[in-house]
Amino acid sequence: MSLFYRVLLLVFSVASFATVQAHHNTQAEYGPFGSDFLRVQGTVTAVKWGNPHVAFTIEVTGGDLPAAEIGKQWQVNSHPINVMIAYGFSQDEFKVGDKMNLLTWKHVRGTRNLWPRAIQLNDAPMKSNLRYTDMIDIAKGTFESLNILPAANLAGSSPIRAGADTVEKLGQMGLLDSDGNMIWPPR
Repeated sequence: MSLFYRVLLLVFSVASFATVQAHHNTQAEYGPFGSDFLRVQGTVTAVKWGNPHVAFTIEVTGGDLPAAEIGKQWQVNSHPINVMIAYGFSQDEFKVGDKMNLLTWKHVRGTRNLWPRAIQLNDAPMKSNLRYTDMIDIAKGTFESLNILPAANLAGSSPIRAGADTVEKLGQMGLLDSDGNMIWPPR
C-alpha cells in the first residue's frame, strides 16, 4: 500500500473516531433515566428546530430552580427532529413567546442546560419527551400521577433500553406483547 493511501486511511480513521466521540450520552450529561426531575417554567425566547438536536432558549419565570435564576436564559436541549416527530411533537407547536412548562433535568456539570422529561406549551397538555422514562414510570406505578401524555410511539416499542428490571416488571404487568414490545394503553 502506498504512503498516500496509508495517510488517507489514517485521516479517515481519525475523522471517523472523532465523529463517533462527538455524539454525547444524555444520561451522562443529565443523569440516569428514572432520576428525580425539576419543574421549570419559562417563556420561549428562541427556537432551533434542526439537527443534530432540537433546542429552545427560555427565560425562566418560575419552578424549582433557585430564585436567582428567574429572568435568566436557559437552553432546553432535546432530540433530533425525527425523534421529536416520532414522540408526537411538530415544529409549528413551538413559537417565541410561548409559555413552556417542563418536567426536566439540569445538566450535571451545572451549566444552564435542561433536558425535558415532558413539555407543555401554553395551555396544551403536557407531553412526554422520553418513551423509555415513560416505561420506567409505568413499571414503578408513577406514570399516571405525572398527568402527561405518553410519547406517541410508546406502543409497540421495545423496552430493552429502559433496563432489565423495567422489562421484567412490564412483563409481570402484562404490558408486553409476544414480541416483547410495549402494549399501551393497557388492554
